[in-house]
Amino acid sequence: MLRLPFRPAGPIIAIVIVALGGWFAFAREPAPQPTAASETVVAANGGVTLDSAQTGALGLQTEAAVAVSTMPISGLPAEVAPPLHSSARIAAPYAGVVTRILRDEGDVVAKGDALVRIQSRELLTAQAELVRARSEAIAAVQQAERNELLLKEGIIAASRNEESRARAAAAQAAREQAEGALSGIRIVSGGVPGEYELLAPIAGRVLRRMVVPGQAVVALEETYAVAAPGSLDLIFSVSVSSRSRVAPGMQVRLPDGSSGSVVAVGADTDRASQRLRVRARADDDHGLVAGQHLELTLLAPAPADSIGVPTSALITEGNGHVLYVLAGETYRAVRVERLGGDQQQAIVRGDVRPGDQVVVRGASALKSLLAAE
Repeated sequence: MLRLPFRPAGPIIAIVIVALGGWFAFAREPAPQPTAASETVVAANGGVTLDSAQTGALGLQTEAAVAVSTMPISGLPAEVAPPLHSSARIAAPYAGVVTRILRDEGDVVAKGDALVRIQSRELLTAQAELVRARSEAIAAVQQAERNELLLKEGIIAASRNEESRARAAAAQAAREQAEGALSGIRIVSGGVPGEYELLAPIAGRVLRRMVVPGQAVVALEETYAVAAPGSLDLIFSVSVSSRSRVAPGMQVRLPDGSSGSVVAVGADTDRASQRLRVRARADDDHGLVAGQHLELTLLAPAPADSIGVPTSALITEGNGHVLYVLAGETYRAVRVERLGGDQQQAIVRGDVRPGDQVVVRGASALKSLLAAE
């Protein structure tokens, strides 16, 4: 008879007992309960109350609304121009042909410097007219002096003396007119007949030359533009609806941070654009060049009930804008009217007061949360 080897049962029983004891101990431990999640609370005013954890999860940040006295109107296209009081455009008084260029663009000139030479047939006629006017004036004055003596001696009547005095005055006026026509030019000595030089009426820099050698110019055609050094003007336009808010003395801000002030506002609109022309003067011409195009910001007076908020706080909703204002732990939506502003600050009007905390970051998430509630 086959006999199986004997194995003690004690160790096996001990293992089974330990295992059963561990199972009973594990079964008695309560299962971990999930923590209750924070819930949003809808306020009576339609806002939503959030605790600090929810605020952090949404990434909400706020800044204070401020009272403002000016309202920036930004993005106004402007052109830099020489100022009216210290610039001049030089026209040719007589038609002719340009024979020589004496000053070019960018040259610095003194008052009375020659700019260009022009040969003109009309100048020859004007010179002859000047000689005749001078001769007639001398003769008329001498005749008036003789008649004055004859009147004192009783030889001629007083009416004849008055006639001679009138003719002398007329001759003097004709001579002054002929001399004035040649006052802005210099006759070229030793040059070809009829050649004259145009002179700079002010000291400054040549901004533009409009003529070239050999060019035929007509009478009163512009040849040069000269401007004195100093501040430059800024020409821009505003909408007709802004007319009542734009006045001389208002400030303008340039892209580089420099400033200027309005010096003149147009009294009528441009027919093509239906906008008003405005002229401002830059406080400093550093970096500006006549003819340059740039965009500036006009600092117009703000309405008394307007408030300034960061532009990032505005959320577009339909045809208007909405701000989210924080009071305690409650965020509420406030519909506002945007009056103006720039990339940094928006000027609004609505149920917002200076010092109110408005959401500047996370407003889109807050809008979605309020819509879901």
